[in-house]
This record gives sequence, structure tokens and C-alpha cells, in this order.
Amino acid sequence: MGASASLFRKGKYVTEKDLDIIIDIFTKMKFYSSGIDKEKLSKGECFSISFTNDHWRRRWDDDDYQWDSLDDNDHIIIYFYPNVEIELGEYIPSMGEEVPDYLNFEDISGRGRLLLEFLHRYFKLFPEDVFMEMHFYTKDDIDKLYAKVPWNEIWMYEDPKTF
Repeated sequence: MGASASLFRKGKYVTEKDLDIIIDIFTKMKFYSSGIDKEKLSKGECFSISFTNDHWRRRWDDDDYQWDSLDDNDHIIIYFYPNVEIELGEYIPSMGEEVPDYLNFEDISGRGRLLLEFLHRYFKLFPEDVFMEMHFYTKDDIDKLYAKVPWNEIWMYEDPKTF
């Protein structure tokens, strides 16, 4: 498993509505979800959701596919934590306090294009949240990156102060 990344929200627990918005963003990006466990959500338990697009599904279903030919930007797994305790949080400078992460992206290596598109759409709806891999990224950081052409596939490992 490669590097993972997280989303943070200040001051309130996330809800099923937040998860529905996240799923809707991926759906508008032409991704399909599997593994949604509404029972775990109602109990406040963590669970994972896998997102894939048609290209990845067609390649997967093809008898002649080769593992190394699958594009990482065509699939991703997230972990949703509806009731994370603050002890598991990070100090977020822009928020001025320790905040728990509520969404983890598993193995972001090679998924820079996918993450940038998702975060660009996500921050339009939740401009106060913060994304973190090695550095913290705010809506302004993602907007700068998104507007920059050509952009670097490994942007999530770079300090946003350099953008």
C-alpha cells in the first residue's frame, strides 16, 4: 500500500449527507461506488468505499488485460469515519486547532489527476476543509494548482507555498 491522504473538517461531525455529497462528486466525475454500508454508517462505524470508472471496469473485465496497463487515476478507495475522536486528529494551522480527519484516501500514488479533480469540486462545496498528504492544502491552494497548466502529477507531495 502506498501513501494515503486525509480530509479534515473543523467543529462538527460529518453525516450521511456529507457522504452522499462525496459520492455525488465522484458520480459526476463518471465514477461508480461499491461497498457503501449504510448500517455501519448508522452505527457511526468506519467503512471503505471503492470508486471505479468505466475505463477501469472494461480493462478489468477484459480477459487479455495486464495489471500494469491499468491507470491508477481510474480507481480509488476511500475510508469514511463518521465519528472520529479528536485524539486521532492533527493540528491544522489554518484552523488553529487539532481536528480529526474524517475521510482517508488509500494509496494516492499515481492518482494526482483524480485527486485534483475531486478536490477542486469538493472545495467548492466545503471551502473551509483541509486536505493533507505531506503538507496541508486549502481551497486556495487547490484552486491555484487546478488553474496551473501543465501541472505536476506529484503535486500532493509538494509544499503549496511553492505554487
